[in-house]
Amino acid sequence: MAWMPSSDDSSFFDLSQAKWVVGVLGLLIAVVGRESLVGLILRQTRSEIVSIVEHEEEDVPSPAASYENN
Repeated sequence: MAWMPSSDDSSFFDLSQAKWVVGVLGLLIAVVGRESLVGLILRQTRSEIVSIVEHEEEDVPSPAASYENN
């Protein structure tokens, strides 16, 4: 059975590191070519990470939102 992190484990996913990886994957895609097989795999991987980043950013309240709730 696969290990699933609890919602309390904030060190499991590092948002800034994930954004960095998205950038590196973009560079690698440019090197190998978007339409190559490796490029396709890298684009799919980048898409999955971007999806997770977007989801994580939705969960982080902005300082303005915190102020409005007070």
